[in-house]
Amino acid sequence: MPRDDLTPARRLSERNVLLDEVRRSRAADTLVRLGAAFSSLGRAEEAIGFYEKALHDYREAGDSRGEALTLSSLGAAYWQCGELEQAASAFAQSVALYHALGIEDREATALNCLGMVTDALGDLDAAIGYHEQALALLWEAGDQPGEAATLDVIGIAQRRRGDFMAAQEAHEHALRIWRQLRDRAGEASCRHALAMLYEAMGDTERALTYYEWALRLRQSIDDRVGEALTSYNLAKLYERLSLLREAEALLQRAVDIEALLNMPEAAADEVELVSIRERRRQAGLTRPDDTTGRFPRLNLDGRD
Repeated sequence: MPRDDLTPARRLSERNVLLDEVRRSRAADTLVRLGAAFSSLGRAEEAIGFYEKALHDYREAGDSRGEALTLSSLGAAYWQCGELEQAASAFAQSVALYHALGIEDREATALNCLGMVTDALGDLDAAIGYHEQALALLWEAGDQPGEAATLDVIGIAQRRRGDFMAAQEAHEHALRIWRQLRDRAGEASCRHALAMLYEAMGDTERALTYYEWALRLRQSIDDRVGEALTSYNLAKLYERLSLLREAEALLQRAVDIEALLNMPEAAADEVELVSIRERRRQAGLTRPDDTTGRFPRLNLDGRD
């Protein structure tokens, strides 16, 4: 199966890092800082304890902003622990408080986090609804990076739901924003997502083109993790087309990067690489693999 690029979701969830708002010296603020520190160390269960104590103190003091901030942080810690129901509850409470306070940027962040957790819980329709609420707030605020990332998250979810036309519209809207911002990382992730969409739609030529386009962008900005991801998907597509030489070369590149960066996919992908090599050996390489004549490329310098 091709692999989704989670960069847009990661960009949105990283907005939930709220230490910049905790500048005071009260005990509750110190507890939030401690929670964030433990969470960053991968000790989310201990972080939850600090956040829950801070939450109690903020509520006792009637500090709704501190309460909303802590609920978002608590949701992230529960999410980190895999306790999705508790995470969803915390994010939902944070959304309600930020809405009441009129802090729309933080409300949008909490809505996007709630959408991602709800997706993980298996309710894709509800997840899309939360992301669409966030999108409206980000659009009103003129937050174009947030808008584009949210559109890509929505597009991926719509593709998984089978709503291909809506997914294409969301990704193409995001792509226009990424290109306007000259954000090559965002553009690469978006083109990767569009390639997966075209692959699901059975449009092999466009899928190949958009994977290759994404790969060039990732290489141009030295995005090694993204390069491995797109190389893997492109390799698997070539393999399905029985173009094993190209598949082997790309999968070798993915495995090399994964091994260098100690990525968890390395071992499994090495097994797949061995399998492709065996298939090539058994085929005896009776004909050269050549994609050029079979799959004419779109104009990579265009504005698609």
